[in-house]
Amino acid sequence: MKKLAKYLLLTLLVLLLAGWLLLTLFDANRLKEPVLAWLNEHTDLDASIGDITFNPLHPYTLLAEDVRLGDWFHARQVYVQLATLSPLSGQTRIATLDLIDAKLLLDDAIALQLPDNLANIHVAELTTKNLSLEWQGWQAKGTDLRLHDWQPRLDGNWQWDADVNVSGQARQLTQPNLEMAQLTFHGQVRQQQLQLTEIKSRLFDGIFESNVVVNWPKQQLILNAPQFSHNQLQFEQWPELASGWSLQINKAQLEKVSITSPYLTSNNISGELRYFEWASGQLPDASGQWQADEAVLDWLRLDKHQGELLSSQQQLSLNINGQAYEGSVTSELRWHPEQGRLDIDALALQNNKFVWQADMKWPLPEVRLHKLDISNGELLSLDPKLPLSVIGGELFVNDIAWSAGQWRPLSKQARAEANWSEIAFNSLIARQGKAKAKLDDTHLWLTELNSDALEGQVTLSGKLGLYPPYAIDAELKGQELALRPISRWLKADRNFSGKVEINAELKGEVQDRQTWQGQVALSGQEVFVEKLGLDNWLSQRLREDYAQAKSVDPQLAALDLNQGDSFIYQLELKGPINNGHWRLDGSALQSVRYLLALRGEVDLAGGWQLELGAVNDKGCRELAIELSESWRAPKLTIHQPKLVSPCKPWYQGDVPYPKSGLSGGILEGVRSLQMDEEE
Repeated sequence: MKKLAKYLLLTLLVLLLAGWLLLTLFDANRLKEPVLAWLNEHTDLDASIGDITFNPLHPYTLLAEDVRLGDWFHARQVYVQLATLSPLSGQTRIATLDLIDAKLLLDDAIALQLPDNLANIHVAELTTKNLSLEWQGWQAKGTDLRLHDWQPRLDGNWQWDADVNVSGQARQLTQPNLEMAQLTFHGQVRQQQLQLTEIKSRLFDGIFESNVVVNWPKQQLILNAPQFSHNQLQFEQWPELASGWSLQINKAQLEKVSITSPYLTSNNISGELRYFEWASGQLPDASGQWQADEAVLDWLRLDKHQGELLSSQQQLSLNINGQAYEGSVTSELRWHPEQGRLDIDALALQNNKFVWQADMKWPLPEVRLHKLDISNGELLSLDPKLPLSVIGGELFVNDIAWSAGQWRPLSKQARAEANWSEIAFNSLIARQGKAKAKLDDTHLWLTELNSDALEGQVTLSGKLGLYPPYAIDAELKGQELALRPISRWLKADRNFSGKVEINAELKGEVQDRQTWQGQVALSGQEVFVEKLGLDNWLSQRLREDYAQAKSVDPQLAALDLNQGDSFIYQLELKGPINNGHWRLDGSALQSVRYLLALRGEVDLAGGWQLELGAVNDKGCRELAIELSESWRAPKLTIHQPKLVSPCKPWYQGDVPYPKSGLSGGILEGVRSLQMDEEE
């Protein structure tokens, strides 16, 4: 009996040894070619495999190298350990499936057509090492993934989103507007939703932590209690969601986050986003509050500030308090994207210093100012087309809108009030001024404007039409106004200085001078004009023979005038304006030696029909000068009329005869002086 047992045991050992030797000597690669040829003939896999290795002690274990399925999948190694293979029942249970150094292009993947005896496939554990994955613009690199209890195939159908437990890490996850690194995550897939109870990663040089839900049936991405810390978000363009998808964020915390984009730049943002719901192509529903060290939107700039956000699909509301342009700002704003309209419910600026650049443009098509209050503001324009500066500016605006290049009222309370310490436009300076204006549907009413200007005092009132032809009805008064700043501003060929007073009433259409009606009175004292040797020119004309009226070349006359300067002790130009023609009545100017009277009219559109006369101490004209046609190309005629005795005064006005003027007849007096000089 013992011998029998001995022989049976010996026989069993021989059989086991023989089976082990057969498995060792068996080369699975001999079956590879015919199997791949059959697969590629009956499927669209386009598969290729390198070496295949069986473990002789584990016949359900396979290691395949250099596995490739078309252009969409490649792995350096694939390790498979079967737990159960029951072809007759259609049940396949995989204990372990490892993918090493694999690359998967999901957009190009094709469905695997498998035979009926592989109708049900269950994977107990799937792991990847250094997986690269690409899908709809997303790229994941260096991914180590672990899936547990996954059944990707049921009753002959693939169900890639079947329930499964998932965890892992990735070296990098990128998308055109997003870059994440050093990700760790764990969660599950349940009812076609990826539920990551925790994800943590590096995001734009900062830390990101969140609970994430990806709901594929509803196309929703949900972030619950995300935390952003020290992130430096950089966007070449604003992020966009895939069509049909929505993003929901609940109770987000931000700590020292920065944003850089083509339109908005902000640094050191900390705060809370209570909720945020955004669908592609719509304004988000959102609520939150934040504080930041800096924010720049186009040319608008905020320094250290706090803000509150409330947004719906129809409007975005912002409340901002903080510092801006070296001063403070408090604002309540509403943005309506569909109308392209900004409502400024309240904006208060105090002690701000603003610099206007030449390339600055107002970006919004419509702005409604419900309440604007500027206190002690300063403005400096660096635009050569707008040489303007303001110091100590105060401005209050109520219920006024700007749209389509026009101002219009929002209510019957539409008004504006301004005060300033100094306004400089080029070389024109106005100090200690104030203005009040009202606005209705058709006119801007300037009820008051008073200012120290041009070293004197200016007042202006009236109304201006808001729409073409911009009808005006205004009254202007100026006292002790200096001419020198006007000379510098005009950069005239002839510099001038002195003091003038003006009283003007004018109505008509701004763009059509022929419609102007009103009255203008201009008086001056001690006016000095360079390159206008009036006295010398008149003396020369009086010495010559103009007994008969003669035409004079105006260019030669201008050359003669350029030989000296003029000092005008007093001048007065006054008269009514009718249809754009200023009628000069009782007008004259007193030079050092002569009294030159003026009659006729000036066409404000660029012409004149004037008679000038050098009058003697009796007011009688002894030299007649006629100017006609256009300002730029005038016609000049000179005549020395014969006086009768007693003469009829040609000028009887308020400008007196000069103290140093010649007594009696000026024609005889000038010629007598000429003879004395020649002797």
